[in-house]
Amino acid sequence: SNRITGYFQDTWQLPFSHDNFYLTGGIRVHYWDFNNELLISPRFTLNYYPEWEKNISFKLSAGMYDQPAFFKELISSTGEINYQNRAQRSFQIVAGSDYVYTAWDRPFRFTSEIYFKHMTRLIPYQIDNVRIRYLPGLLSKGYAAGMDMKVNGEFVSGVQSWASLSIMQTREDVLNDGHGYIPRPTDQVVNFSLFFQDYLPGNPTWKMHMAAFYGSRLPTGPPNSEPWKRSFRMPSYRRIDLGISKVLISKTTPSQNRWLKDISDSWLSLEIFNLLNINNTVSYFWASSNSGDMYAVPNYLTGRKVNLKLTVSF
Repeated sequence: SNRITGYFQDTWQLPFSHDNFYLTGGIRVHYWDFNNELLISPRFTLNYYPEWEKNISFKLSAGMYDQPAFFKELISSTGEINYQNRAQRSFQIVAGSDYVYTAWDRPFRFTSEIYFKHMTRLIPYQIDNVRIRYLPGLLSKGYAAGMDMKVNGEFVSGVQSWASLSIMQTREDVLNDGHGYIPRPTDQVVNFSLFFQDYLPGNPTWKMHMAAFYGSRLPTGPPNSEPWKRSFRMPSYRRIDLGISKVLISKTTPSQNRWLKDISDSWLSLEIFNLLNINNTVSYFWASSNSGDMYAVPNYLTGRKVNLKLTVSF
C-alpha cells in the first residue's frame, strides 16, 4: 500500500493590548490507497503570556485528529482483513496552565490541564492478559474527559522531586448493540504518582529516593465476550519503591587511586521495587465449570524485587 502525507504549520503573534498572544495553526493531510481515504485534520494552539504575571502562562488547543488503522485493527480473529475500515477520529479540546513559583526559597513548577475528546469510528478492543485484541467487525463512538496536575521542584534543596494526579473517565457506545455507553478498557478514574529525593545533611554523596504509585480499578471481563459484559473491575494498583545510592567518584570527589583516574563518575545503588510486596493483579485466567459458570483466577505482577547496581562512566 502507499501513503501520501503532508502538513503545514505557522505561528503568529496576535496584537491584543500589551499581553502576548501567540496562535499556532496547522493542517495535516493523509491519503492511503488501501481504502482510498483522504484525511484533512486542522488544529490550533493559542498561548497566552499575561503582562500582569510573568511566571504564568495559559494554553488552549483544539483540533481534529485522525488515526488510520494498524494491522491488528484491520484483521479479525479468523484472519479476514477489513478493507472498508475508516480512520478513527476524535475532536479534542485542551486547556492548561503553567506556573513557575518560589517556595522555601526554592524553585517549583505547577502544570495543569483539563481536556475533552469526542471520538467516532472507534474500533472496540479487549485486553487479554497483556495482549490487545481488536474487534474490527464492530464500530463505536465514545469520549474521554479528565484533568492532569503535576508539581515538581526542589522539596529538598538541590534535588528534584515531583507529584502528579490524573482524573479521567472514558466511555464508548458500541453501535447497534442496545447497551448504551460502557467503560473503555482504559477507564482508570484516578492515577497518582509520587517521586521524592533526599540526601544526608552534610554528605550529599548519600542519596535516597522513594516512589509511590496508585491506579484505581480497571474494567475487565471474560475473554471473547461481548464488550458490554466486560464491566468487572480488577483491584487497584499500588506500589512503593525505595532506593539508596552512594556516589563513589565524581568531578567534585575524584578518586585518589591512580588505577581509577580515568573514571569520571561512579556510584553504587540499591533499589527495592514493590517494597511492601503487594500482589497487583494484571489479568485473570478464566476457568469454566461443567455448569457453564466462569471463575476468575488472578494473575499477579512481579512481587518484591531487589536490584543492586554499580555504574561507571569514563
